[in-house]
Amino acid sequence: MKSNETMIEVNHLSHLYVDENGNDVRALDDVSLTIRRGEFVAIIGTNGSGKSTLAKHFNVLLQPTAGNVTVCGFDTLNDEHIWNIRQHVGMVFQNPDNQIVAAVVEEDVAFGPENLGVPSAEIRKRVDDALAAVNMTEYAEHGPHLLSGGQKQRIAIAGVLAMKPDCIVLDEPTAMLDPKGRLEVLETIHRLNKEEGITIVIITHFMEEAVTADRVVVMKNGVKLQEGTPREIFTQVDTLKDLGLDVPVAAEVASKLIQKGVDIPNDIITNDELGDALTTYYAKEAH
Repeated sequence: MKSNETMIEVNHLSHLYVDENGNDVRALDDVSLTIRRGEFVAIIGTNGSGKSTLAKHFNVLLQPTAGNVTVCGFDTLNDEHIWNIRQHVGMVFQNPDNQIVAAVVEEDVAFGPENLGVPSAEIRKRVDDALAAVNMTEYAEHGPHLLSGGQKQRIAIAGVLAMKPDCIVLDEPTAMLDPKGRLEVLETIHRLNKEEGITIVIITHFMEEAVTADRVVVMKNGVKLQEGTPREIFTQVDTLKDLGLDVPVAAEVASKLIQKGVDIPNDIITNDELGDALTTYYAKEAH
């Protein structure tokens, strides 16, 4: 469902803040970026690279010091548009416990639409639809405190979904989860992207998550270093390592094997691709 329609346009964005010692810190430095409707974009970078600061500009938690950000045609510097922008772009954060406000799951999911003034019959439908979309219908009447981390994060996503956004920005949504919870959340956001056409922007330090995106943006010290498809980015194993970033295990193993003279393709980034390449290689060697 990707289109050429622009969802978020970032033009020469810089963001300065003053640290506890009174020094100016440039968290973002002349960043330009376009995110199209229906796209799935991963933003990666080490701590302090500016990736979370960038994400907070997408639903006006922050406003530019210089440059501008336009969301669905609304300029984030115009305070009259903040409400509109936040209805288009929902945010999901690292710690689901900080986002869950009610004692019962379905009440939590209803919280956003209630604040938007949605009629109660429509709220009921939105809550049901949102819980179904994240595969949590059977937990509607549970207390959130009884859920696993991955389930809580899916409820947090459902709470955003109930507000019917066109775009969901997820800031390290799986950082506090175990591998099972991470997989649950990743499968959920891919399904929302593919089936509902929701634009997804994920800030992550798990490269296995970034590999599944349409496009990867690499940040370093507040600057956008590069962007491209996962294959374009993750085959640059040495470059990413030099930046202090992990690379997908499959890409790293393939790179080392190629250096040792093993004849496999030089653009492997997933475990399946590595498995297929090695199977082919050993079949050839056996002959």
